[in-house]
Amino acid sequence: MSPQETICRFVREQIEAGELRPGMKLPPHRELSRRFSVAIATVTRAINRLKAEGVLVCRRGCGTVVAAPRPPEVGADNRRVMLINPLNETVNLTLSRAVNEVFMETEWKVETYCACANLSWYTTFLKECRKKPPAGLLLLPLSPKFFHFTPDLLPVPGTKTVIWGLPVPELKADSISASPFGEGVFLGDYIAARDFRRILYLSQGTRIAREEQETLRGIAQVLHRSGIPFGPENIRMYPDSYSFGPTRDPERGAFEFTLTLIREGLPRPDLIIAAHSSIAFGILRALLSAGIRVPEEISLLSAETGDSNLSSPVPGYAITAFNNMYHLRTRIAAERLLSRLEGNDEPPVHCEIMGQLIEGNTVRKPKHKPIMEEIIL
Repeated sequence: MSPQETICRFVREQIEAGELRPGMKLPPHRELSRRFSVAIATVTRAINRLKAEGVLVCRRGCGTVVAAPRPPEVGADNRRVMLINPLNETVNLTLSRAVNEVFMETEWKVETYCACANLSWYTTFLKECRKKPPAGLLLLPLSPKFFHFTPDLLPVPGTKTVIWGLPVPELKADSISASPFGEGVFLGDYIAARDFRRILYLSQGTRIAREEQETLRGIAQVLHRSGIPFGPENIRMYPDSYSFGPTRDPERGAFEFTLTLIREGLPRPDLIIAAHSSIAFGILRALLSAGIRVPEEISLLSAETGDSNLSSPVPGYAITAFNNMYHLRTRIAAERLLSRLEGNDEPPVHCEIMGQLIEGNTVRKPKHKPIMEEIIL
C-alpha cells in the first residue's frame, strides 16, 4: 500500500470509529507527515484525494474539516414505497390497508414499518429510510412533545414524501391532517347543546401539542359564546411513562391520574374530554373503579379516534368520540404520494380533512333536542 493510500485509509478509519466527526478539523499536515514519515507533499496529495471523494471539505476560516456524509441517492429503477408508523398495530392495520388499496395495481411495492409505540424502533426506521432511501414515503410524525426530528432522521431529498398529520417544519413536503380547529368548533356545539357547565380536558405529556391547541381553541370559542367557562384551568396534563417504550399501556397513565384526581377531591366535572380514545378508556376504567356512574354522574367524550368501532375494553360501553377518519386520510395521502411518484411537481400543499362525531353511550342525552335533531327525527 502506498504512503498516500495509507493516509487516506487512516482518515477513513478515524471517521468510521467516530474519532473524526463531521465538521471536525483534520490534524495539521505537518503532524500527519511526522506520523507516517512521509513528505508534506504526500500528505497534501492524500488530502486532496479525500476532498475529491467528498470525505473532506475546505471551509473558509476553519481549514480542512470532515464533510457531512452524503445520503444515498434514489435510483431511477427504485420502486419501493415506505409507510413508517410510530403508533400501534391496530392503527397500522387501518393505515396499511388504505395505502395498499391505492398502490395494489401499480408498479410500486409498499413496505410497512410499524414501531409499535417504541421510540427507538421509530428512530431506527427513519435512519433506515435515509440509509436505503425508497422512491416514496408516507410518514406519520409524532407530536413534538414526544419526538423531535433531527437532520439525520429526515428523508433524503430524492424521496417523494407525504406527511400524515400536521406539517413537520424541518421537512418540505405535502401533508394531510385532520381539521383540528373545525373539529373543536363542532365539539363545542355538541357540548353546549347538552348544558354541560363543568368541563375537564385531560391529556398526557408536559405540554399541549399544536393540533390539540387548535382543537381547544375551537371548543373555547363556542363555549365562551355560550357562557360556559372553559380556559387553562379546565385543562390538566399528566406525566406519561406508559404510552411509549417497553411498558407500553396507553390507558394506564390516564387511569392512575384520574384516580388521583378523584382521591384529591377535585370538584366533580359534568364532562371529561379525553385527548384521544386510549386516554378515554383509561378514564372510563378509573371512574367505574371509583364507583362513579357513566354517563349519569360524569359524561366522557374522546376528542380523537381513528376507528368508527367505538367498542370499549369495558363491556357494555362504547366511547362517544370524534372520528378523525384515519382510513380516509391515509387514502388521500397515498393518492397524493402516487401522484408525486408519477411526476406531479406542484408546490407542497397542506390539506385538512373534517371528521365526524360518532355517538357511543358515554355522554348523557341533551335535556332538549337541538332544533336540527328534531327536524331530522
